Amino acid sequence: MSGSSVSSAQASSRVEADILAAGAVCWRRGAKGLEVVLIHRPKYNDWSWPKGKVDPGETLPETAVREVKEETGLDIHLGIPLPSAEYTVGGNNLKKVIYWSAEVTGETDFNPVNRREVDRAAWFPVAEARTKLTSYADREQLDTLEKFDSTDALRAWPLILVRHGKAFPRAKWYETEHVRPLLKLGTRQAMALTGLLSAWETKKLISSPWKRCMATLAPLSAARGKSIKKVSTLSEKATAADPEKTARFIRKLLEKGRPVIYCTHRPVLPTIFSVYAEHSPKRVEAKLPKDDPYLKPGEVLIAYVRPGPVPRIVEIERVRPIDS
Repeated sequence: MSGSSVSSAQASSRVEADILAAGAVCWRRGAKGLEVVLIHRPKYNDWSWPKGKVDPGETLPETAVREVKEETGLDIHLGIPLPSAEYTVGGNNLKKVIYWSAEVTGETDFNPVNRREVDRAAWFPVAEARTKLTSYADREQLDTLEKFDSTDALRAWPLILVRHGKAFPRAKWYETEHVRPLLKLGTRQAMALTGLLSAWETKKLISSPWKRCMATLAPLSAARGKSIKKVSTLSEKATAADPEKTARFIRKLLEKGRPVIYCTHRPVLPTIFSVYAEHSPKRVEAKLPKDDPYLKPGEVLIAYVRPGPVPRIVEIERVRPIDS
């Protein structure tokens, strides 16, 4: 593998390439410290990270989770993004592979789906994995994993912000604002979010009580069997009346240290991002959306939060469901 690489967190909400693929560096704490999973492909006789091409109608995070399952048998949730690879194949076709970290806990039984594609998967201590990897370029993900581990960023948990799906136009709505509904496109975006957001672990679903936000998380709530907690502080009206109260709520989310998905409105986003900036180094703060409308309808922003007495956002990324 050759060519330059870019961080998946720096990639736009829509990654452009002739061929798109995704995968994960699965890690755990072993007897010899940090260990990672490598796969062996008999066709190429190489050792590499589990990864594969995007299927039609699939987002990159969904691809990463599916490919790891197919090539190792492991069920994972995505962690902090790792550098992604960019190189050419088949002549002039640009290929990008987006990577995330993924912690694996408990017992692991490797069971690749297609043994002709992947005949072995195994754990290796980091030092051994570095020499085992066939492609020198694959070491970049490993080096970053080690760096994150040394700063405790590898344990970062996801705080997932969703802007509600496309709603009925405000200018054409003559009833009470809090019951303004999603358009058909917004409903499709909500359905698409169910698959996308399953890529990350979440303990709780939270939403503005207004109809369009609740409807955006409703399919995910049904799929996961989790109720949605209504928080009036996340509504447009409440934030306009008392933005500091909304800011305090966001700070509490950061301090609790539990993976959460929450849905709110475009006018609330500047208040949220101001709190995120307080908890981010300059490098991460620079990636926060600065201009209205900040996020597109149905778009997702994931803040990876390093746990501790003072929570720190160590990375962010933006993703849109395939139907946005």
